Parts: sequence; structure tokens; C-alpha cells
Amino acid sequence: MRGNKTLMIIAVLLIIGIVVVGGIYLVLKPGGGGNTQVTPEPTPTPIPTPEVEIVVAANAIPRGMLIRAEDNAISLQKWPQDSLPAEYYTSIEEVDRKFARIDIPRGMPVLPNMIAQVEGMLSTTGSAASYFAPDDRVAYAIPMDTQGAVAWALQPGDRVDVLAALTITAVDPELAAESVKKFIVLTTDPDMEAQSGTYGHFELLPTGQQAGITGIITNSFTSLIVQLTVQDAIVWHVGIWKEVESVQPEVATAPVTPTTTAGGGGLLGGGEAAATAATEPTPAPALVEYKDVEPITLLVTREDALILKYLLEMGADLDLVLRPAGKTGTVIPTQPVWFRYLIDKYQLPSEMPTDVVSPVPLRLPLQVPTLVTPVPEE
Repeated sequence: MRGNKTLMIIAVLLIIGIVVVGGIYLVLKPGGGGNTQVTPEPTPTPIPTPEVEIVVAANAIPRGMLIRAEDNAISLQKWPQDSLPAEYYTSIEEVDRKFARIDIPRGMPVLPNMIAQVEGMLSTTGSAASYFAPDDRVAYAIPMDTQGAVAWALQPGDRVDVLAALTITAVDPELAAESVKKFIVLTTDPDMEAQSGTYGHFELLPTGQQAGITGIITNSFTSLIVQLTVQDAIVWHVGIWKEVESVQPEVATAPVTPTTTAGGGGLLGGGEAAATAATEPTPAPALVEYKDVEPITLLVTREDALILKYLLEMGADLDLVLRPAGKTGTVIPTQPVWFRYLIDKYQLPSEMPTDVVSPVPLRLPLQVPTLVTPVPEE
């Protein structure tokens, strides 16, 4: 027993000695302990990814919509330079007042093939206008003069109502009940010429002779009526549509190399080109010259298109009235305005005075001139 205990003690002492020797080795080892401090390796500073501000859809833009900056449809957003599309816009003005060719989701960069300005575009599968018309409306053009077009203040995207002035004439109820007939008098007498004409019915004149009464009505019973007709029509275009070869707007076609200026911050194309772009004056907008009569293309429902067609064919005089911005939908129906309406509303005399008098014009009617703006020379 004593021999076993002695062996156990010797083994324990050996283990303790090995541990102590190992600890001393680790302490004395270079960089292994004591007051020696380990210097951590430096963490590499991440290089920021260059970004470029491009135009994106701030809200979902449906196909055919007129893109307007004031409607918050588009905005500038920083985009990583290494993931820029091949073509993009860097200015709100390049996209403002253009039309969406397709549906543009929210947050999507606006690309040149997504938008167009109808004037100057050529479609290979149909007219350019058909690409932008909403699905629930059709385009219909009506001729307008300076007064009817609100002195040419109308712009695409405006909403208008249509006023119609037309005349109605009293008719003979008997003639309205029966059709006017055409007759030819046949005769066997070679010295007598054949006679022809029209008649509605025959009446006995005070002279005792028979007379054929036709549908000729004088203007003595004609009344002028003005009424509000088509409502909430969208102005699509003013003037003649011009479809010529496609003219693409100027856009950035290559990634821009970021250059930090001394003032700090700006992303410039670099050097003299950037300085020239910054000092170049903004070109003045092109002046538009309108003729005395120009077509105005409206977006209306199919039923409203039929109404406009009928009013034009019957010779009604049409005028447009401009709605306030953001006012859509139909309004409360209005009463037709005619002479009896004015007599009742403004208490005008309904009978002529007994004295023999005649009105004298105060002045000649005003003539609205057509503003012709000279086109600046290039």
C-alpha cells in the first residue's frame, strides 16, 4: 500500500512540474505575456460607392398620364453609379410635361423609352397619339377660334366643359306630321312644259285658288339657346398633330465620373465642361403661334364624342370653359339659357313699348384679335 501511495505522489509532482515549466515557457516566449501588448491589425476604411441623382417615379405613373412635376409624380433620387441604367435623366425638367408610354412603377428610374412628347414622335405600330390615350376615353378634335379656346390659354392636361349655342325654329305641326312631297306635272300637250316642285299639302287661298304649302319657314320664329353640354373633357393637344421622325431628348448615356470640388460635395463631369454647363444660360421656351382657327383634341367618353359630333354637324357654335386645377367629374346640370330665361331672370320687358322707336347701337361689336407671336430667329 505504501508503495502505491508513493507512486501516486510522484505522478502528481511530475504533472505539476510539467504545468509550471509550460507556463514559464509561455511567459518568456516573445509576445507571449508580461507587459508585451498585441497591436491589432488596422480595419480597412470602406470606400463609399459613388452615386448619381437620377429621375425616378415618386408615385405609380399609369400609361398615358401627363407627367407633371407639381403633381409629385417624379423626383430626384441618388442611385449607385455601378448600377445605373444605360440611359437616364438627371433633371426634372427633362421629364416634366412628357407622357408615359407604359405603366411606370413607383421607385423605378424613368428611362427615355418609357416617356415621350407626342409632338415629334413616330410610332411604328400606329399613331403616336394612340399610345397615350387612356383606355376609357377616345380622342376627338373640334375646331376652335380664339374666343372658344379661352384665348389659347389651354394646355395639355387641362379639363374643360363645352358650351353649345344653337337655334331652334318653330315648324308647322301639319308639315311636321306629314312629309314634304315632290311632284312633276305630266302633260301630253307639246306646247306645254312639264312643271315640278314640292308641296306638303294643299290649302285654299282667300283668292279661291289652291296652293301647295311646303316646309319653308322664315327666321321670324327662330330662338337662340345656349347650354352646358359635355363636361370634364381633357385637353389632349392644341393645334395640328405633328408626327415626324423621332427626336429623342438629350440624356446622360454613360456613367458620370464623380469629382469632388473644392467647395465640397458636388458630382460633376469634371473640368471645363462642368464649368461651361454651369454658366450656360437656360434657353428660352419656344413661342407658339396660333392661327385664327385651330383644332383642339379632347379626350372624352364615347357618348360625349357622339354628342360633339352631332353638335358640329347641326351647326352649333361651341366654346370651351376652363376648369380650376384638380376639379374633375360632372357638376349640377344647368338650365338652358335663351331669351325668355333672360327676360324672367333680369326682369326685361316682355312687350315692346307703344311709342314708335328704334334702338341705336352704342358702338361696334368688339373683335377679338388673334395674338401672333413672332418666332425668334435661330
